[in-house]
Amino acid sequence: MKSLKMMIVLLLALAVTACGSGATGGNASSTTASPEEAKATAAAAVEKTIKHAMGTVTLKKKPERIVVLFNGMTDIVTHLGVKPVGSVESWEEKPWYNFLRSNMEGVKNLGEETQPNVEAIVALKPDLIIGTKPRHEKIYPQLESIAPTIMTEEIFDWKANLKYAMDALYKEQEGAKILADWDKGVAEFKQKAGDKLAKSEVSIIRFERDGSARFYATGFAGTIFKELGLPRPKAQIVEGKAVVNITTKEQMSQLDGEYIFDITRLSSEEPAVEKSQNDWTSHPLWKNLKGVKNGKYFKVDTITWNLSGGSMAAKAMLADLYKYFDIK
Repeated sequence: MKSLKMMIVLLLALAVTACGSGATGGNASSTTASPEEAKATAAAAVEKTIKHAMGTVTLKKKPERIVVLFNGMTDIVTHLGVKPVGSVESWEEKPWYNFLRSNMEGVKNLGEETQPNVEAIVALKPDLIIGTKPRHEKIYPQLESIAPTIMTEEIFDWKANLKYAMDALYKEQEGAKILADWDKGVAEFKQKAGDKLAKSEVSIIRFERDGSARFYATGFAGTIFKELGLPRPKAQIVEGKAVVNITTKEQMSQLDGEYIFDITRLSSEEPAVEKSQNDWTSHPLWKNLKGVKNGKYFKVDTITWNLSGGSMAAKAMLADLYKYFDIK
C-alpha cells in the first residue's frame, strides 16, 4: 500500500514537471519575434551613407538619440513618430508650438534656432544631429565632432527635409506615407479649385518692427503655392531672393495681389511690429490694392504659414486654403 502511494506521488510530480515544461515552452514561443519585427530589427542594423548639404555621413545603425536644430525639422521628426532628445525652441508659444507640445515632454530645450546651445548638445550624447546650412554652417565642424551630423540645403523646403529625415531615422515607410497623403491632398485641392484660381495671383507679405514691409518671393508658403499652381504677382517674382524689403509707402503696389496673405508675427513683447502693420494698412494707398478692395486680405496663422516649416504645418496650411479660397 505504501509502495502504491509512493508511486502515485511520483506520477503526480512527473505530471506537474511536464506541465511546467510545456508552460515554459509556451512563453518562449510567445516572445519569438514576428516576421515583421524581425524585418524591422534587421533594417535598423543596416549601415547607411547619406549625402547632405555639407558632405556625407555614415550611420552604422538606426539613431536613438537625435538632436534637431531647426523648427521645420522638429515638426518633421515628430510627424515621423520620433521624439528627439533635444531640440531648439519654437519661435512662438515657447518652448514648443502648441500642436507639438504633447509629443515634446522631456525633450531638452537647446535655445534659439540661430544660436543653439552647443554645450547642452554635447551633454545629451546624441548619435545624430540634424541642422540646416543657412543657420548652422559656421558651427558644422563643432557639431560633426560631437556626433554624425546632417545639414539640409534649405530651411523651408519641407519635402526635401522630410526625405533627409525619413532616410536618416530609418522611417522610410512612414515618410513615404506622408508624401503620398500630401500628393493626394494637392491633387484634390487642384481638382476642387478648378480653373478659378489659375489667374488669381497670391501675395505673401509681412510688416517689420523697423516700420518696413516685405514680400516673400519664395519661403515656406511660397513653395506650397508653387506646387499648387497658384501664380504670383510679377512684382514678387525675383530671382535669387526669398524676401524683398520695402521701405516706403510709395512702393505699396509691390504688396498687391488678388489675394493678400499677411504672415506678420505679432507679439505683446514687440508692439512696434503691430504699429508698423497698422501704419501700412491705414495708409491711403493701402485701400487701392486689389486684394484689399475685393475683401481678400487675410491675416493668417504665422506658425502654420511661416514659422513651423514642416510637414504638419504644410498639411495645416493646405486645409486653411480651402477656407480662404472658399472651396467646398
